[in-house]
Amino acid sequence: MTCDYFNVGYNDSIRRRCSALVNSEKEDVTEEELIDEVFEASKNKEFDKSKKRFIISWCQSDTKIHEQFMDNIESYANKIDASIHIILGRYKNPTSLDVSNKMKSEEKSVSYNWDKRVVKYADSNRHNIHKYLCVASDLKIQPTASTPLSGLNSLTGLESCIVGHPRVHMKSLPVLDGYPSKLVMSTGSVSLENYTDTKAGKKGEFHHTLGFVIVELDGDVFHTRQVQCSEDGSFYDLCFLVDNGEVCIHSGAEAVVFGDLHLGETSDEALGASFKMCELVDCKEVILHDAYNGHSISHHEKRNPFILMQREKDGSNCLKKELSELVSFFEEYQDYNFTLVRSNHDEWLDRWLKESDWRKEGNREMYLTLANLMALNPVNNGALDLSLKAVGVENAHCLNINDSYIVGDFELAIHGHVGANGSRGGIVQFKNMNTKTITGHSHSPAREDGAIVVGTLTHLRVSYNSGASSWMNSNAIIYPNGKASNVHIVNGKFTTLV
Repeated sequence: MTCDYFNVGYNDSIRRRCSALVNSEKEDVTEEELIDEVFEASKNKEFDKSKKRFIISWCQSDTKIHEQFMDNIESYANKIDASIHIILGRYKNPTSLDVSNKMKSEEKSVSYNWDKRVVKYADSNRHNIHKYLCVASDLKIQPTASTPLSGLNSLTGLESCIVGHPRVHMKSLPVLDGYPSKLVMSTGSVSLENYTDTKAGKKGEFHHTLGFVIVELDGDVFHTRQVQCSEDGSFYDLCFLVDNGEVCIHSGAEAVVFGDLHLGETSDEALGASFKMCELVDCKEVILHDAYNGHSISHHEKRNPFILMQREKDGSNCLKKELSELVSFFEEYQDYNFTLVRSNHDEWLDRWLKESDWRKEGNREMYLTLANLMALNPVNNGALDLSLKAVGVENAHCLNINDSYIVGDFELAIHGHVGANGSRGGIVQFKNMNTKTITGHSHSPAREDGAIVVGTLTHLRVSYNSGASSWMNSNAIIYPNGKASNVHIVNGKFTTLV
């Protein structure tokens, strides 16, 4: 009758308001009764401009949240003076064509509810919280989407972009010189799994991740990390453990996976920040990809006389010198234990020994020395491993191409240049493996569910990456709970927390 009188369509909001008026036991409409208005209010959510740190996650409608995880998020936000934003997500579960059509016809009367604890953090607005970072809380992606970042590369122009989704994905996008690095990433969820029993639903349930993105503004740059929690709601971020509502310094990370090292083209700034990262998380276990660069014998430069002339002038064509610099690196950081993943640049050395005629090329003495080591040790992990052992390096262990090396929940023995059955590697292949992986090779940090790719510790411009580049200085930290996060280095820094 009220709807007819005011000539408006019937909806659940009016029904609840009228119900509250005629119910003598209720003086006011409660928050739960007006919960369908939360979404409308969240469209006007603003970021607190006085804050420099933000915790951003996602919550599904009509779904329970992980209470302990939410407790810990609030405690951590209070500790680091961060603002919390929860992106509101919706999920309709039609089970038949008739139900689907009925839902479409009643679209305007469908009411979505969110857990009352996220109401004050609810966000469905778009925010430019930094001149190079956008939080697209207004973008709604179906929770069952298998590639939530698909098609979003150009959505925010030059700005990096954070979107809400229960799967944890991240990728670095190519940019030209003079432009800031660009990342696109999803958040993880504070709500529990709530999916249909369809194939898409079961896949979504399997990849559902409790987590958030932390953003730290740092002048002209910013730092981001994707954090995931354990089953009990506790989580690690850098040197902090947050558990049972308390924030403390944890006892040390399990390992730090460096971006591709390429000693000889390494950025001193990025390398220094990487070892500061190890000190901060109290970790002496370091995983290296492409530790050896191979510029002294590179087959890619073999037919370029101008590069060969330049290397002759600066002495970088000397293999003995290049290997000595690698040995000096391990001696300088002798307090650390290094595991060298078998990489494509390591294989350059073996290829050079197999294919070169030592009588016609330079580095003759080193050729004969290494060839003798290979001949005397037919079962080996490559010439690089033999050369390090020959001079007594004890804190560097080289893996073979088919080895397995697991730390926490992650397989670390894969560099990334070789995929299944000898094919070319790639993150799509690795995310479909029966184990989580952390790989390197591409120099561009990325994440798709349980497949993580680290970046590089080289200069972001070297001789062979011309044009737009997605390279970034980026490592990965494996925490005691088995979870891992990419940690990016920007202008020699990776956080403002210390």
